[in-house]
Amino acid sequence: GRSLSIAEKTNYLLFMINASQSLEDEIVSEMIMKLASLECWHSLSYGRFQMELCLNKNLIRRWRRIAMRAKDATKRGETFDPTTIVEANFLRNLIEEFLVVLDSEVFCKPKKDEDDDLVDFHGSEDVNDSCLLYCERFMEFLIDLLSQLPTRRLVRPLVADVAVISKCHLSALYRHEKGKLSRS
Repeated sequence: GRSLSIAEKTNYLLFMINASQSLEDEIVSEMIMKLASLECWHSLSYGRFQMELCLNKNLIRRWRRIAMRAKDATKRGETFDPTTIVEANFLRNLIEEFLVVLDSEVFCKPKKDEDDDLVDFHGSEDVNDSCLLYCERFMEFLIDLLSQLPTRRLVRPLVADVAVISKCHLSALYRHEKGKLSRS
């Protein structure tokens, strides 16, 4: 399908924020927990995956059940690739999309003025406020997932694997005056 505009992405995130803050509702909780489930570990790097299983022995049994479902599907002649299900890639794709916006869309491209000098790349006028709002909303969503016990244990390894915090600290927005929310 078509790609979403930054305003649509922000509204999508607002919906996800509201949903993640409503885990007490059984139907909402069921859907959010599918997206922040053990299946999202299919998108972890091999090393991170092995480390997390070693640190969380009680999850090994759950992981084996997931692997058995794939094996059973193969025995029935069905093609089942657990890495292609929505739950496996949803959060990682959201995180990677956020990092693309953070790296390449928050600041407008430098413009040349009459003197052919580049306008200050980190000046206030160069910040794309829509992208800034998107980044703020994404961080709110991520903080919500990491602050709630049902989702924290399964989302934290993914956040660490992608190195979201380090990449945020290295971003130009982190050093910019309008990026003060990302420093909190």
